[in-house]
Amino acid sequence: MNHSPEILEVLETATLFHGVPSKLFAHNIGESNLRTLKSGEILLSPGQANHAIYIILSGRLNIQMTDSDAEPFAMLGKGECTGEMSVLGDAHDSTYIVAATDCELLAIEHDALWELIDISHQAAHNVLNVLSARIRPDNRLMTESLEQHHGFSGAAVIDELTGLYNRQWVEEKFSRHLNRDASNNKPSCVMLLEIDQFKEFSDKYGQLGSEQALRDTARTMLSCLRPDDQAGRFIGDQFAVFMPNTSLAEGCIAAERLKAAVSGSMIMLPSGDALPPVSVSLGVSMANSDDTLAELFARADDAFREAVKSGGNCVKWHEPAAKLNSPQSLANAEISENIAVSANADTPANTVLPVKSFMSLWPDTRTGKNGDKGRA
Repeated sequence: MNHSPEILEVLETATLFHGVPSKLFAHNIGESNLRTLKSGEILLSPGQANHAIYIILSGRLNIQMTDSDAEPFAMLGKGECTGEMSVLGDAHDSTYIVAATDCELLAIEHDALWELIDISHQAAHNVLNVLSARIRPDNRLMTESLEQHHGFSGAAVIDELTGLYNRQWVEEKFSRHLNRDASNNKPSCVMLLEIDQFKEFSDKYGQLGSEQALRDTARTMLSCLRPDDQAGRFIGDQFAVFMPNTSLAEGCIAAERLKAAVSGSMIMLPSGDALPPVSVSLGVSMANSDDTLAELFARADDAFREAVKSGGNCVKWHEPAAKLNSPQSLANAEISENIAVSANADTPANTVLPVKSFMSLWPDTRTGKNGDKGRA
């Protein structure tokens, strides 16, 4: 069927087709079917065979652990998709996908999707991003379930609102990762970020709007991070990220990308209404070999507070302490110089605004001395 201009407009901004020429996906999904759901109707359930991926044209879908009216651990809105696990062959969704409101969906059969993937590198990249973002929370829920089943955890480690790990988990697991990277002589960074003027946003849009802003920010974080990165909700609207095998320069670039992604994402309410995007302030610190987690967090917090003082929507970093003229201090000086060169002339020296390409500034990013892969 030939889809209406309104549908094509939604698809052009959909995660699955971001950056894909409209003439390509319009041709490949020309025979896709429209499907409507009533509020409360179940689209997919655990173990259910599925042969399509669904893009939300209007309305909202809940991702739930049960088919009851339990609080969903994630919501999907206009332009987002579900059913993507079935792209992996015999893989099935492990959760219930339930209509939170009346919905209109576009069902794209696997054959049409694979044909698009074959002819578009960007489409293939988008599918991988979608799958990665979906697998992360599924793995977290599975880990939590196993820990509770075997008595490894006496308290919940998942923040119910965002689906991220909570502060208890962050403090325990980040410390383990920090010690592991230090013992293996590998660099690591911590990133702290917080939504700018969150109280004002909450006062203006209420609890529903502020909670959805937290959920959407958490989802954007997961879509921007690597599989090995660990993210959690730390305090209130503040989030923490541990980035293993990551230099200070790489951590700042990751923070810049995350900042841009958050500020470019609309906040979608369950009703389908859109709120203006939020911005975030971010602080990054690289670990010393003898750091405790508290020391590393303290430096990241100092950098974060400096970002807030600078007006928000920016990245600040705190270099690790090092002896004068030591190899580490020289390396940090080179990083600072590279980042400063890449910034605008009128920008404060401690703000990351890369202009040169990532690989031209840090030639050893992808492969370390031992052949280890760095941030991509």
